[in-house]
Amino acid sequence: MTDVQHLTLEQCLALKLMPDVRYFDTGDGREPVLQLPRSLADGLRELAPCGVILFRENLASLEQCRALTHQLRATLGENALIGVDQEGGRVTRLPRSAVTSFSGNMALAACADGEKLAREMASAQAAELRSLGINVNFVPSLDVNSNPDNPVIHVRSFGDDPQRVATLGAAVVAGLQDGAVAASVKHFPGHGDTSQDSHTHLPRVERTAEEARAIDLRPFREVIRQAAPAMVMTAHIQYPALDGSRIPGSDVIVPATLSRRMLTGILRDEMGYGGVIITDALDMRAISELLSPEAVVEACFRAGVDVALMPLLVRDAASLKRLQAMVPVLAAAVRAGRLDEGEIRASAARVLALQQHFALHGAAGSSMACESHRALEQRIAAASVTLIQGELAPIQPGARIHLLMPGESSAAAMTAALRDQEPQLQLTCQSLERFDAERERALVAQADVYLVGVSEPITSAVAVGGAEDLSALGDQSPAAVQRDCLFRAAGKRRIVALLFSPYPAPTFYDRSEVVLATYDGSVEGFDGAPGPAYRALAAVLCGRAPAPGALPVTLAQA
Repeated sequence: MTDVQHLTLEQCLALKLMPDVRYFDTGDGREPVLQLPRSLADGLRELAPCGVILFRENLASLEQCRALTHQLRATLGENALIGVDQEGGRVTRLPRSAVTSFSGNMALAACADGEKLAREMASAQAAELRSLGINVNFVPSLDVNSNPDNPVIHVRSFGDDPQRVATLGAAVVAGLQDGAVAASVKHFPGHGDTSQDSHTHLPRVERTAEEARAIDLRPFREVIRQAAPAMVMTAHIQYPALDGSRIPGSDVIVPATLSRRMLTGILRDEMGYGGVIITDALDMRAISELLSPEAVVEACFRAGVDVALMPLLVRDAASLKRLQAMVPVLAAAVRAGRLDEGEIRASAARVLALQQHFALHGAAGSSMACESHRALEQRIAAASVTLIQGELAPIQPGARIHLLMPGESSAAAMTAALRDQEPQLQLTCQSLERFDAERERALVAQADVYLVGVSEPITSAVAVGGAEDLSALGDQSPAAVQRDCLFRAAGKRRIVALLFSPYPAPTFYDRSEVVLATYDGSVEGFDGAPGPAYRALAAVLCGRAPAPGALPVTLAQA
């Protein structure tokens, strides 16, 4: 293990922190950090954390991103860990118009050759991330999505079969790490059987210990054995069957992020995991409303965590000073006997070893959105389109099609994709953003085909960034409006395209002749083209391609 004896206790503790630099206020108002303000750079240099996590707001263009990561390494050291959530599909931080974004985990799981495609996708991701100076990708999700009402995982999962999740997860880890980017499997011990989002609540899983080992823990155990992921990310969830103890001084069952029984007992001792354990973002309400940031970090270090991700939001000089002040507070906890110095030093050694193994030296060659990567992206999208109900008959040239799409951008993307396939189609459209019921009835009456794009469930905070974005999210589900419109269009040829989650399919069985799933409704593709899923869907609808995908999840009965 890497020698840390030359480091002070305070240096070891600082190495165990990974803040974000999403926004910073230098005195003129909060702005996205596209380059490090001097005061922020000075504060980070003084703190010397292991690295940072970047968000969409930090990544405006490729050259700007490269300049920022270069500046971060000049500040934190050439071995700094610079991470991002570049999952593909719904959770994508890099600009889609300039980067190969891919369709996400459930799309891969729907592909017949998903394991091969998953490894190729991860290899392509690694090449593009390293060319931007990023050496950590917080993927893949190993959550077995066994709860159809899961608001935060759904298509971020490979599905509800634990072995399939493990196989595809191992392929992604291998592809990333063979490409010299650290993978971080998540969210241990499994976030798939929850009906709450840990950005907003503290979810609880009610499985038995036997069920947990057979379902939720199995992919982690298998991937650790097969692919040795560099990092494992914890979940802010309660799992009483694995640890029913309470947070000291409260009646709240300890969440996994703070559970020594789960992180040290199960992950380290039972599964033999020797890599770095990192928390999910500690600003999420599931954890931030339980204890102060200092108390949360102390508790997660006591549980066996190596890196506290986003221990508090650094947004101005005051919050930066509070983050710096966290280090002597934690050092005092060590000296008081609440944290073990030997464990802290062993943990810091794991972090140093991770930094050294995935270090970026010099400029990496640019393979950003190269032709082969974009072809792979489209191949995954095309191979994942799944026919859930009905029989496909190609839409004929000159047919009149009316679209009802979730938003203006999705309407534009679907229209453009269909016109690319068949310029002679007569297309009209409305979106739910500017919905007029009377106009909808009139347009449907004139159409031969009624195509309804469904973007359920509503967006989770993770899709747009994190807990900080909760206030920007709406809470109205549009599916009821769409189901009513389809009911009124009886007699027309009705097609439903599930753009993200396949789970709503049964609610449309009696309202449409055809139900298709794409698993990725991202509207923007490379260089302004429609998103890959829209292009794949258009090719299927116009009879240019089959719908070869297979459902990776079990749907409820209609």
